[in-house]
Order: sequence, then C-alpha cells, then structure tokens
Amino acid sequence: MIDAPTDSTGPSILFVCTVASTLEAFLLPYADRLHGRGWHVDALAHGAGSNSRIAGSFDRLFDIGWSRNALAPGNLFGPVRRVRQVVSAGGYELVHVHTPVAAFVTRLALRSMGATRPIVIYTAHGFHFYKGGGRLRNLIFRWLEKTAATWTDFIVTMNQEDFEAARAFDDIKADRVRFIPGVGVDTARYSPRSAAPESSDALRASLFIPRDAFVVTIIAELGAVKRHAHLLSALALVEDPRVVLLIVGEGSLESELRNQAQRLGIAERIRWAGYRSDIASVLGASDALALVSEREGLNRSVLEAMSIGIPVIGTATRGITDAVAPDAGWIVDKHDVSALAAAIDEAAAAPDEVSRRGATGRLRVKERYALPLIIAAYEELYREALALRV
Repeated sequence: MIDAPTDSTGPSILFVCTVASTLEAFLLPYADRLHGRGWHVDALAHGAGSNSRIAGSFDRLFDIGWSRNALAPGNLFGPVRRVRQVVSAGGYELVHVHTPVAAFVTRLALRSMGATRPIVIYTAHGFHFYKGGGRLRNLIFRWLEKTAATWTDFIVTMNQEDFEAARAFDDIKADRVRFIPGVGVDTARYSPRSAAPESSDALRASLFIPRDAFVVTIIAELGAVKRHAHLLSALALVEDPRVVLLIVGEGSLESELRNQAQRLGIAERIRWAGYRSDIASVLGASDALALVSEREGLNRSVLEAMSIGIPVIGTATRGITDAVAPDAGWIVDKHDVSALAAAIDEAAAAPDEVSRRGATGRLRVKERYALPLIIAAYEELYREALALRV
C-alpha cells in the first residue's frame, strides 16, 4: 500500500481494477479531475502499490492478489477478504469497478455489507458473452453478469449490444443501466499533428519500413481474442506489394504467429514492433489501423486512430462497428478473409478516400468520444449516485 497525505474533504471513491495497468491506461484523468473537485480518490489493483507512474494521481494505492485469469483458484476467498478490509477501513461513498475479475469479486465481497455498503458502479469494458459467441460460454458469462447485477447500483456499458443486454437483466432496474461510450480520448495528444512528415519518416526508418509503403497497423495484445491469425491470412491475399503490416503488442501467441507468417510467405511484409509507449507517433506514421477481434467493448486504439485522422479497417465486431461505421473506415464480415484483403487493397489504392474517411473519424471522435465529454458524463453519474446516499 502507498499512503499519501490528502486534504480532501469531499466525497471518497475507490477505483478497483484487476491489474494496475488499467488504472494507468484509462483512469488517471478521472482521478486527477476528482481531486480537483476536492474528492478523496483511492485505488485497488494487483501491482498498484509498486507502480510509481500512478502514485501521484491517487491518495492511497492498495494491492490485491487476484489474477486476470477468471478461473484462477486464488481469485476468490483471499481477494474477497481483502476487498472487504479495504472498503470497510476506507468508508467510501462510491466504489467504481472495472474489468471482469475485479468487478465480480468486488461486488461479491460487498453484497452483504448492509447499511455501510457504498454505492457500487460497474463499467463493463465488453461483456464476455456476445452475439455469435459459443453457446455454453455465453450461458455461463451471461449468468455471472446477471447474478452480479443484483449487487450493483449502476452498470455502465460502452456499446449498444452490451447496453441492450444489461437492460434485459431482471436483477437491476433498466434506468440504472447507462450508456457512456468508452473512457475518452485525448484529442489534443492524438491529433493529425502526430503525423508530421519528418517524425513519420523517422519512425518508419527505425522499423525498416519503406517511405512509400502503405502501413496498416494493429495495436493489440497477441492473444486469441484479437485474431491476428485472421489478419495474417488476409495479408497473404493482399495484392498491393506496398502494403506493410505493423504489429504493435506482445503476447503468448507471438511465436505461433511468426511461424504462420513464414508458412504464408509474408514474413517480409510484417514488422514486429513489440510493446510501444509512443502510440500517437506510431499511429501518426500509419496509413490505417486494422482490428479484427472476436469481441470488443469499445476499443481504445480504434478511437485513437480515428482521433489522429486515419481510417480503420475492421470486422463487423461489437465495439468496432459502434465507433467506426462505413464512413470512417472499411468494415467487412467478421469471418471473410477475402473481404478483409480486398478492403486493405481498396484503401491502399485510394489515398483521397483514406483522407476523407480519416477526417470523418476525427470529427466523430471530437463530437462523441473526447475525454472531457466522457469525464463529464461520469461526473454526472457520480452526482446521481451520491444522491442515493442522502
């Protein structure tokens, strides 16, 4: 735990995530804004206490020993006790939970606190059940979410499919289910200025990408959900020799994907960039973003690419189609490799259309997904939640 002195006299809130990287990636602007309003803001996550990059945004940071693996045996009894301990000692008015494991365990832990129980808000970053998902998987995860809804005061969803699904739960009132599109994008940081020719050329040169290449970038963990294998199969069918695929991310499937690229004869058309912290620069040096996931909530890299002003080439996947639509990119059938390849070829051959769809995406992000708009929506929700305690 990290203790930091605070002069806060306003409401208190505990943010809960499975891992500290979620706090770092998404929630620092919210903590900073609430501090500016006089709130006391704490956070609970695995690895939170040792993450110096987030310490300045929270009054106190608490560690917990759970795992992102939903089936890990250590995710239940010890974490349930830890959540109760932290919340009981903190006396919070609000607890805001994110990510599936943390959200379920926290709500389970707090369900029987009685009059001392804080208001619980759950932001679903994409339900694990979805249209087109496996029947047994959908049944299990829908049951888990429906059960936990009983212990939740507000559910926030990021896409239309999840919104409709949550409103169908019997155990939470429909008016307690809210639609807030994502966690917000810093449109000043992710702007067309990130695509300055000199910086783009330098980044391309550092990755041995020709200046005249049409760069399609995917930014995602190398795991099964993101379906990199599907994208590699499409790349093998792309006819334009200028197309280069830039893969940003790390994960357990990297070796398998590299072997697939060798088998398909496309290894020379791929650049493996690994983990990068300079995402705005990477997107600024790209011509399009690709995302072909099995499921999404509302993907951050899609919104960042749109904010930069480059189009998205994606599949008709929940959370991708919500943001993109046909006028800000190319959307193809989720399982059609040939259609995906054709979309990449079409984009590479149409620079004016790439610019037009990129500009449309930039405008859409500024109007719907900009960080100040999303923070304001959450502030309004917090005010409504606090009113329930009066």
